Amino acid sequence: MAENSLKGEVVAIADLTAVQRDRMFALMGQSFEGVDREVFDDDLSDKSWAIVLIDKESREIYGFSTLCLMEEVVENVPVRAFFSGDTIIDRAHWGSMALEKTWSRFAFSSVMRSPEFSWYWFLISKGYRTYRYLPVYLKHYYPSPEESLPAFEKAVLDRLATRRFGECYDPESGIIRYPTDYRLRAGVGDITEKELQDERIAFFQQKNPGWANGDELACLASLSLDNLKRTGQRILGREKND
Repeated sequence: MAENSLKGEVVAIADLTAVQRDRMFALMGQSFEGVDREVFDDDLSDKSWAIVLIDKESREIYGFSTLCLMEEVVENVPVRAFFSGDTIIDRAHWGSMALEKTWSRFAFSSVMRSPEFSWYWFLISKGYRTYRYLPVYLKHYYPSPEESLPAFEKAVLDRLATRRFGECYDPESGIIRYPTDYRLRAGVGDITEKELQDERIAFFQQKNPGWANGDELACLASLSLDNLKRTGQRILGREKND
């Protein structure tokens, strides 16, 4: 399918129709095993927005990412973070850039309106495909194979992850483990010897060895214009030299 056939739209969770919710749940089932409808609906209601990826002609949803805003004070610094929940793109549209464009423009519109906060992206990754959004668009992100997690960012990550996940979050490893949780279907995010040639995928496997069982890796990155790589600047229409 054409890479530009999808359009991203930000929809308030309360405004999602029953048909849209059904479609989103069906997409989850295509990529994950063990998805429970009640858990899915509860998680959805806990978010504020969904970025839905809609076919421009049929208006069918082919992907989505849920989102909410978290606010904390860490070491006397006011912090705001966009937390990304479930993120799914239909396999036929894996080449689409609609999610990145819509997510970035939505998030940075808030960042630029409220510069008095330290802004972050709080992301949890069941698979390496989600984790790889970070190095593609951001210079500094954590955990990273290239640099250690700074003390302040560690404090921010621990605060956010503990607030969201409680005792399921292990601050030492950065892993979130639920007693029962859904996991990637075989063939969706497999890590083979080929993938391990990429140092970032190898690092993800090292940090989250239980990903195939549904373990999540807690990740954090600063949402500042200076932290955007050229790819990120281009999406925002603010391209400049790194």
